[in-house]
Amino acid sequence: MAEKYEIAILDDEPVWIDAIIALLLRAPEIEVVGTAVSQIEAVEIARQKNPDIFLVDVNLGHAWQTGISATIAIMDASPSTEVIVLTAAESDQHVMDAVAAGAIDYMQKSNCELLLTTIIKHMKGEFSPATVLARSYASLRRESIAKSLTDQEYQILEQLEKNASRSQIQATLNKSESTIKSQIRSILHKLGVSRTTEAVSKIKHGGVHFSEESVKTGNNPDFSRGADK
Repeated sequence: MAEKYEIAILDDEPVWIDAIIALLLRAPEIEVVGTAVSQIEAVEIARQKNPDIFLVDVNLGHAWQTGISATIAIMDASPSTEVIVLTAAESDQHVMDAVAAGAIDYMQKSNCELLLTTIIKHMKGEFSPATVLARSYASLRRESIAKSLTDQEYQILEQLEKNASRSQIQATLNKSESTIKSQIRSILHKLGVSRTTEAVSKIKHGGVHFSEESVKTGNNPDFSRGADK
């Protein structure tokens, strides 16, 4: 028996979840492995199930919670999971930020009947212009943010991305402890973040940044776009 293509859904409107499930059930090769109405639930599903694709409503109905924050949290929890964002509003900025954060595709809910076709294309690895553009745009955003750093600062950031300790960074880059500390402070200042893990995430997700606490808990009082810094 062939493996199922696993899908999870995040939407705070149960009626939309039911509609999407009904649509996906038309394809026997697809299995819905989890549904969530909040970012916290979605992250737990991502960790436990590692779905192939997570469908994320970018317009979650909480002032402190967005599908963009959820996209980042889901991808951090399950790096192999790809995200397709769904939106009911025609907001270019929401789409741009979701794509910069790592979403591979986006779709208007008004065109939801095309969702199944889109998922099957991704499942089969077929060429998708939208995905090519999304990944190219995300790459450009990452490069734009990285340009604010010196070469030496970027080398340190690369080490931080590998979870290297400060002593390991000192040994790898042959720098003193005071130099490493000074350059890390400079990185945090330039990227407008307070922690090294947030700096790594900001570069990784195209300059879209939520405080580390908000990504973990779903509470989102602090949202910034690095490209605006």
